[in-house]
Amino acid sequence: MSDVAVVFDGAGVLYAPSRIIKDMDRGIAKRSRISGLTITDRFERGALVILKTQYVETMEKEAASKLLSDLMREKKIESKVVYKTKGISDSEVVETILGDERVKLGDIHETMSFLRRCDILPVIGVGLIVDMTAGAIRYVIAGGIKFFSGTRELLRTLSQMGIAIYIASGDRIEAEEMTIYLPEVPPENIFGMLKPGDKCNLVMKLKRNHKVMMVGDDRNDYLALCEADIAVLSLQEEADRPGKIFEIVDFRIKEIGEIRGILEELEGKVCKT
Repeated sequence: MSDVAVVFDGAGVLYAPSRIIKDMDRGIAKRSRISGLTITDRFERGALVILKTQYVETMEKEAASKLLSDLMREKKIESKVVYKTKGISDSEVVETILGDERVKLGDIHETMSFLRRCDILPVIGVGLIVDMTAGAIRYVIAGGIKFFSGTRELLRTLSQMGIAIYIASGDRIEAEEMTIYLPEVPPENIFGMLKPGDKCNLVMKLKRNHKVMMVGDDRNDYLALCEADIAVLSLQEEADRPGKIFEIVDFRIKEIGEIRGILEELEGKVCKT
């Protein structure tokens, strides 16, 4: 099956996410099972942004009273809009973040201190949800991950089957961090902080030489699922998914290990034709 490539989303597919979300209006930080995508869609003009930096390197030792926007300018910390509602430009979102005078490093430290109490891998990231109508950062997110029980076994099996494995995630993951835990996936096949269109473009590129299966779990995977030869929807994590995503998938799974059975079934059908 060397002509087959499987593209996995990250959170909700290969690993379970842990999220600590602070509501800046209410001043409350708590663990949440609601995804940043779902929260962003609640705003008429909303954007989900990931900071392109490692907390321990650029933020952890900073004073709690310091503004996040000041630190971002001082250390040239970049951000990436990974999901947004229509009618918003990325530059507009970045301008709003850099003009913010409410979010402080103390808010980041607070969410991170809660996150570190969770059973997660040392791969963590900082996200922001921006309400563009109000022109303000509404939520601060600290995110971590833990692999589903069948993830490592599945990837070892796919590697032995000669299947090309790719990770296309909207989370802040980096190849050098993830390859330690996922040696079956070549570093050049691991992509983090991808927009929905980026995932779709990756699938389109791979289709030139492969039959492509896309495994996603939420609205930011919709375009890639539509483009893939085989679309698989993971239901391992609860989510407020749009109804249209159920209409375009070929398979639905409740455990990641089910991917092997789907591939074996498809291979059997090909051999019979």
